Amino acid sequence: MDRIKFMIDSGSDIPPEVADALDAEVVPLYRVIDGVPVLDYHDFNIQEYSEYLKTCKEIPTTSQPSPEDFLTRYERFADEGYDHIICITMSVHGSGTYNSAVLASEMFKERHPESAMQIHVVDSWSCSLNMVMELRLANHLLEAGAGIRTILDELYAVREKVRTYYLIDNLEFLIKGGRVSPLKGGIASKLRIKPIVAIKNGEGSIPANAMGYQNGLSKLAHFFWEDCTPDSELYVSHAGCPEKAMAIVEKIRERYHNLKYYIYPMLGTMSTQSGPDSIGIFYTKNK
Repeated sequence: MDRIKFMIDSGSDIPPEVADALDAEVVPLYRVIDGVPVLDYHDFNIQEYSEYLKTCKEIPTTSQPSPEDFLTRYERFADEGYDHIICITMSVHGSGTYNSAVLASEMFKERHPESAMQIHVVDSWSCSLNMVMELRLANHLLEAGAGIRTILDELYAVREKVRTYYLIDNLEFLIKGGRVSPLKGGIASKLRIKPIVAIKNGEGSIPANAMGYQNGLSKLAHFFWEDCTPDSELYVSHAGCPEKAMAIVEKIRERYHNLKYYIYPMLGTMSTQSGPDSIGIFYTKNK
C-alpha cells in the first residue's frame, strides 16, 4: 500500500489535537501585527486574540505561507519515504495558499527529479472546518484501504457539496477587508443588521442579512435544515464566543434532536477576517 502524508493549512482552523489524531502536517499562515509577521497556529489563544481585536488601533492583516514553507515539508516527507502527499488548502479565490503549495510542488520536482514521490494539491473550494471535514474523509478512506486515486476522486466530489456560512457580529472587519463598502457597512451597523457570509464552490457572497443576532441564528438553522438530514454532522467555529456557537447548535436541535456536532475555536486568520464574536457553520449538503 502506498504511504500517503496529509497536509493542511491553518486556514482550516484545525485544532492541534485533531491534526495529531489524523497525522496531518499543518502549514501555518501568517498574521501581520504592527508590521511583524506572526505564525498563525502554534500557541494561539482565541480568547486573548479576540479581546485584542476589540481594542487594537489597527486590525492585523493576514498572508499565505511562502512556497518555501511548503517545500521544506515536501522535502522532509520525501526523505521519510512517503509515496504521496495530499495537501488540502483554502480556496484559491480567498487565499494565495493554494498557489504557494502548487509552486512549491513544481520547485520540488525541479530540485529532486529523481524522487518518485507525488504531490497532490487540493483546492478545498472552502475554508476553515470544511477543510477538516475533507481531511477526515481522506483519512477514513486511507484507513479503509483506499488508494490515492479513490481518495482524490472523493475529495474532488465532496467539495461540491460542502457549505460554509458565517454570521458576522462586527461589520468593521468586513469593511476593512474590502468585503463591504464603508457606506453600506455604516448603515447596516446603525440598523443592527448582521450579514451572513457564504462560501460556495470556492467563492464568497452575502446571501442574507439578519436584523439582530437571534434572527441570524434562525437563518443559519434554516440553511442547515434545508440542506441536511437529521443524521448529518455539523461543525461550528467561533471567534472567542463559545456560548454563541452553542446557541446555533441548540437552535438546530429544535428540529434535529440527535444532532452530531463539533465546536472548535477559530485560529487567527479566520477570526481576523470575520471579526470577534462571529461564528461559522460548516456541513456537507446531503438533500
